[in-house]
Amino acid sequence: MSHAIACLPATLAIACAAALAFSVSACGKGADKSAGSADKAGSADKAGSADKPAGAGAATAAVTLQLNWTPEPEFGGFYTAAKDRLYEREGVNVAIKAGGAGVQTWKMVATGDVPFAVAEAGEILRARLKDADLVALYAVYQTSPQALMVHKASGVTSLGDIFTSGKIKRVAMESGLPYVKFLEKKYGFGKVEVVQHGGNLSLFLSDPTMAQQCFAFSEPLSAKEKGVEVNVFSTAEAGFNPYLAVVITSKKYLDANRAVVESFVRGTRAGWKAYLDDARPTNAYLKAQGATMTVEAMNQYADLQKPYVVGDDKVRYLGYMSEDRWKAFAEQLKDLGEIDQVPDVTKAFLNVESK
Repeated sequence: MSHAIACLPATLAIACAAALAFSVSACGKGADKSAGSADKAGSADKAGSADKPAGAGAATAAVTLQLNWTPEPEFGGFYTAAKDRLYEREGVNVAIKAGGAGVQTWKMVATGDVPFAVAEAGEILRARLKDADLVALYAVYQTSPQALMVHKASGVTSLGDIFTSGKIKRVAMESGLPYVKFLEKKYGFGKVEVVQHGGNLSLFLSDPTMAQQCFAFSEPLSAKEKGVEVNVFSTAEAGFNPYLAVVITSKKYLDANRAVVESFVRGTRAGWKAYLDDARPTNAYLKAQGATMTVEAMNQYADLQKPYVVGDDKVRYLGYMSEDRWKAFAEQLKDLGEIDQVPDVTKAFLNVESK
């Protein structure tokens, strides 16, 4: 899980809401552009770039989407768009390249190694202040699924309880992340020992006095499969709710390949709509691509993440981002000492509407 909620209830007892339906037309424009090797969802070869209209008989742009983690439902819409040739309908042929721990996707985009990648909102704003002219194109999660989980038997009933009740002795989190700084500022860490997140559940499963970072619909499922019931508490409900799993490109690539970018975003939205409608075929495909979760767990994951992807009534369409959200998050990062100034967020993102 790549770790870096409209707020849902604080304790998420594995329940989900039905996703809204968004219509996406299948037409667009494309242009030739290259990128490196990738998963079998598509193909891409090193080449130049030039805008060409897509459609019957038109050339297809070959591009790479670099993920920041391994195949799982967090990326289900991208894989659906590639597997079902929804990208190709828009004139782009997308190769999806899996990521992993330590993969700095924003740098790969900034240096031109890949045209598209998945990153986090904080990475984008920090990079822009370092003259990396990144542009956000599509936000998968309208509500951040970042959360902490505890053993149900611990008796913890809220996020604040984790840090103040004395019932939890250790909290496993990735130190230095903005949400960790937010939690420290809000609750204090004086009554708990913060330990580095190890990337697995082994310590957490055997220690009922331990809390661990998670995505609200990922690790809790894995814990349940191992026989441990958990309570999950949302950081978004506590006030930290950035866009998550954000597709980025560079301004240089955008300026040179506007038609390709717009076609890619429309294909992405079509893929996510299809995945929200029925995730099961893609989840079976994800397993074949190396997903570590069982297909059954991924099916549950996909159902649980729907309200996070769809968002509230302020979200105009899948992937939508607002200036107000970006500005509020930038101000929050400045308050946490993550950035020294609030950048012009209007240049940090671009919404591409469906035709």
